[in-house]
Amino acid sequence: MSDTKGIWGDETKHFHLLTPDHVMEAAEAFGKRLTGRVMALNSLENRVYDVELASAIDVEKGFSPTNVILKFYRPGRWSEEQILEEHRFLSTLMEFEVPVVAPIEFNGTTLHLHSETNLWFALFPKVQGRLKDELLKEEIEQVGRLIGRIHNIGSMGNFSHRLALNPMTFVEANRIELEKVKPVEHLSFNHYLKLLEQLVPILNPLFAGVTTQRLHGDFHRGNIVWTSAGPMAVDFDDCLTGPVEQDLWLLFPGKDQYSVDDRDRFLDSYKEMTRKDHLRMNLTEALRTMRMVHFNAWIAKRWDDHSFQRVFPQFTSANYWDQELIDLRMQLGVLQELSYHH
Repeated sequence: MSDTKGIWGDETKHFHLLTPDHVMEAAEAFGKRLTGRVMALNSLENRVYDVELASAIDVEKGFSPTNVILKFYRPGRWSEEQILEEHRFLSTLMEFEVPVVAPIEFNGTTLHLHSETNLWFALFPKVQGRLKDELLKEEIEQVGRLIGRIHNIGSMGNFSHRLALNPMTFVEANRIELEKVKPVEHLSFNHYLKLLEQLVPILNPLFAGVTTQRLHGDFHRGNIVWTSAGPMAVDFDDCLTGPVEQDLWLLFPGKDQYSVDDRDRFLDSYKEMTRKDHLRMNLTEALRTMRMVHFNAWIAKRWDDHSFQRVFPQFTSANYWDQELIDLRMQLGVLQELSYHH
């Protein structure tokens, strides 16, 4: 991999400076006494901790009264304005009683700067619930209504600072980034970059005239916590402006009949809640392709973070890029067929 020092490595080093004392110090700014129990949670992009409080706090139903989640944002990824825009969206959803997890406000704001590490951080209530790999019929319908409510509120305002989901931001910008970082020298990787040049002209007509609005942006099963009161949407870290279809395909991405049937049930409940009868679900393959490209660029940009090297050890291998090239060629064929009938 080419030298990325000064691009992303300098940003990652701030996480390396983060100590347990820093975590406790940040949590104590909340003004509550701590027990000293802090557990690091699994998060690649940010640094997230479960912090236990010595006394209970008043929280909404479904949240722990004695634990809070402390989230340090990866430096250089989002600006202060972008993070605050996410927080305001969450607060608005909470005001309309949509089950989401919004940051806790203290000292007059939801976003705080840790002076010693120069990291932005926020506190969130801890959700009491669990994740589910498989959803029952009624649960599928509940989730359809949940994302419908999020979209209803999302359509009432606009983001000014968050990313917009389109072929330029998710393919062309990522192609440029991959070319700059150049994680490998394999022939397959070079062919992959060439294919990306062909992708944007094919995608652009598919997105012409598409209505966009505020979205969750990453609405998969891992971002739905099931509480005693039902599903709760979490982790709006990737919220953006885009077509609603982005939040409608990730839960049921499969192409088999079972997945299609579940998605149809999910969409029926969504339409009942939103009155959006005309959905362009033919965007699914375009959105799937864009996510594949975005994922590779994300790993490449974070490669100086040793956590990514541990989780994706195959990323710099020839086999990985051989398979990525095959997958992208297949997606390109699907998109060309869609463009022909568009």
